[in-house]
Amino acid sequence: MATALPGSYGARVSFATLRTGIDGLDGILGGGIRYPDDSAVFLCLAGGPGTGKTLLALELVVRAWLAAEDGATFLYYSVEHTPESLEMKLRADFDWFGSDAKITALPKEVPGRLVLEAENSNGTTQLTVTQARPASLLQKSARGTMIDIEWILAEIENHHRAAPVSMVVIDNVGLLLTDLEYFEKRTALLETRRRLLENSIHGIFVMEEAHPRDLRLPSAEEFSTDLMIYLAFREEATDFKARAIEITKARHQYYYRGVHHFSVAGRGITRDVYLGARNERGPGMHVYPSVAAQLSMARDQARFTVPARGTQTMALGHPDLDRAFLHGTGPAERSSTMLLAEPGTHSTYLALRFLAAGLRQGETVLFVSTLEDRDAIRRLCEREEALRTACLTTDGKFVPNFRVVYLHPEFIAPGKFTWDLMRLCQGGHAGGQAQAVTRFAFDNIHNLEDRFPLIKHQRFLIAALLDMLRYLGVTPLMIDLVPPHQGRRATDFDPSPYLLDFDNVLHLSIEERDQGARPYVRVVKSVGNDYAQEALSIDWRRV
Repeated sequence: MATALPGSYGARVSFATLRTGIDGLDGILGGGIRYPDDSAVFLCLAGGPGTGKTLLALELVVRAWLAAEDGATFLYYSVEHTPESLEMKLRADFDWFGSDAKITALPKEVPGRLVLEAENSNGTTQLTVTQARPASLLQKSARGTMIDIEWILAEIENHHRAAPVSMVVIDNVGLLLTDLEYFEKRTALLETRRRLLENSIHGIFVMEEAHPRDLRLPSAEEFSTDLMIYLAFREEATDFKARAIEITKARHQYYYRGVHHFSVAGRGITRDVYLGARNERGPGMHVYPSVAAQLSMARDQARFTVPARGTQTMALGHPDLDRAFLHGTGPAERSSTMLLAEPGTHSTYLALRFLAAGLRQGETVLFVSTLEDRDAIRRLCEREEALRTACLTTDGKFVPNFRVVYLHPEFIAPGKFTWDLMRLCQGGHAGGQAQAVTRFAFDNIHNLEDRFPLIKHQRFLIAALLDMLRYLGVTPLMIDLVPPHQGRRATDFDPSPYLLDFDNVLHLSIEERDQGARPYVRVVKSVGNDYAQEALSIDWRRV
């Protein structure tokens, strides 16, 4: 979609957007790559060896090719890879990124070149993959034609005369400049960039990370780059390096700054519901914006209009929790609740009661646990009468609108952690077929970094998660473990983070009184509600 901005002397500059189709990348780009609609995108991908530059370039061009209009041509030049190896990778490893187009390799006419034809509802388009063979890489006895930057420039011109060329990718431009005439090659490379934009052809140059003093390769500024993407490995924990992506320049648009993480998924590991390092929404590259960027995205999409909390009191699922609130007041929809649970207080059971109350009203609910797996939760629901009819079907399976996720210990980035949770709340990964969640329970958030070592700022992550859930209209309840009440010194536990972040804070404890040790609940904080000042006893199985 093009947008117009006022320019000088009454002229108007309009912009178009090229969507990448890559999960998360369009998000941090604010919807896609923006460019003047009388020109084209020019993108530089840079990074060290093995960081995923070639895969990103391939996915960008293949997704654009498979979504293009009838008759469009796409050109991909690779110095390091043969056309056959690239085609095999796309077909066997990534299944053409889930496309349903009919893709055919046309008979080869010349060595080092493969023409792929795609047929779909838009028509027929072509992707020509050519192996560049500069003189510096050719042995005297090698067969084939020298294909350097001048040759590529001439071929682009010839293709453009025959049919509209939509995009050109050159991977790796640095290897085209390794002979003794590199200054002349530099000039030709810069001329290629100028010709592409002059003919409104999108261009992607892939560059190996070079030393700043290496003058052979033109800088991003010399290319007059519209968009610069940098890929790297970042050491996040002992002996573990995470894949990182950063937008270092975007000329025509606002973008979400900072370091984001990404992962690469092959075919056949798509998952609908699970959160984890090997669970993705399809083959290809998946970008996970940082937690700070996701929070900014949610606020930008809502135009900084924070959804109001509900006006009606909602049931917490257990009558003894509800009676802690007075005069008909209590937590409402979209308000957040924290249960500070001492050992032995059956907090998991209370969280399930909270979700069961929503299920009885026809809501879709999500239970996320770091303590108990799905089988343990199913057995708990089966044993307890207050849960059985609401949470399970007659054959003992979870009802369709009750989603249960157990979080295994994983090396996953904080951005992926919150990104996947938000997608689950929106209905999962399966094409948006499932219903969005209205109630969410997280059991247990205690020291998440012990199970997820890449999470280093848990307090901010939880605060951001609460904010994003509210923008989605989800009512969350979370549990954290606290030291036992008996014999606790004042310095053993600090509740201030929970008092700052949550609307309602309840303390579950075991106390020794005249009738013996019994569980009690005390409301520590509740915004806008009346509640009992003293601790009230709890009868667990009261319905």
